[in-house]
Amino acid sequence: MFSTGSDEFGERKVFFGSMVFETVKMDNGNTGVTTGIDNPVPIIVLFLVLTVILVMVQIVYRGLKERRDQLLNEMPGN
Repeated sequence: MFSTGSDEFGERKVFFGSMVFETVKMDNGNTGVTTGIDNPVPIIVLFLVLTVILVMVQIVYRGLKERRDQLLNEMPGN
């Protein structure tokens, strides 16, 4: 994630341009990394989509659990 594909230093945008990673060579020879958010829209959209998916999974699970309980209660001998 922090590499630029070679020994180059510079800015790199990831995740549809929403996150920025900048690598710089420091005076002592070390590599410094700066991170930031350039465009928060893709991150917000991802959060909303994942929230909808998780809510749908929870609704389906509860429905199946209720149906299972209903079938178990209908069995003879219960």
